[in-house]
Amino acid sequence: MDLYNGQDYKVLNDADRRELFTVQETEQNQTMFGRVNKFRQYPKAARHNLTLFPNNYLDIVELKDKDNIMNICEEYKKFLDTDPNEQELLSFINNNEYYILIAALYKFYNFGHHDAFLFKEFQIGTDFRADYILVGRGSGGYEFIFVELEHPSIKTFLKDSQDYAAPYRKGINQVNDWRRYLEKNFNTLAPVFKKALKVNDNLPSEFLENDSSRRHYIVIAGRRNHYEINQEKTYEIRRNEEKTSGIKLLHFDNLYDLAHSMINKDSY
Repeated sequence: MDLYNGQDYKVLNDADRRELFTVQETEQNQTMFGRVNKFRQYPKAARHNLTLFPNNYLDIVELKDKDNIMNICEEYKKFLDTDPNEQELLSFINNNEYYILIAALYKFYNFGHHDAFLFKEFQIGTDFRADYILVGRGSGGYEFIFVELEHPSIKTFLKDSQDYAAPYRKGINQVNDWRRYLEKNFNTLAPVFKKALKVNDNLPSEFLENDSSRRHYIVIAGRRNHYEINQEKTYEIRRNEEKTSGIKLLHFDNLYDLAHSMINKDSY
């Protein structure tokens, strides 16, 4: 469930502690208004360590690395054009740590700008597993986005575009299974989140209380050209799905656009 191979940000080494201390010293009394926050100047390990889930934190400083994000987007597009299946695409994102492609989904919501975290292959009870869960904090506290990836290379609408083809149907059914389970068992996620917690920290109340208004669902399947069967009808179907069920349907080309739009942003 940790995002970063070979890294454990729950513990700071001596060098990072010294560097952090040096920066924090310069924060004091910098202006007539008092302390200046220089979080972006902290060493990377410290930026992670100071958050609720150090090994699942999405570092806002990386949003300023234009070249890296553009490179990720172009590699992703080339990979999509090889017609991968969903497991191959998951492996592509996770093995390369191209998490910006999923983290960019925050753009649809008004949380994540205070803190943003990503969990991969998150177990929901004994029977279900989400490909990703995004956990973001905004002015109203923490909220959760459950993300299901389905086949990127199989058409998502039937030929006459009157209904979903298999990838969207499967994804929607999966989300509905999650939703039914979470309505009665949301508290069973707490032990999973606790494993990722910063040392000696506690879970905020949003992780313990069953509030369905804090949960959001996204299914991603297919490509943009699958909507071209009948654009007016297919996009209408997508809008109605979100309106009636609360499930946002996207295609995998959306991830390219969203990630590209995050370049130089100050937060998620």
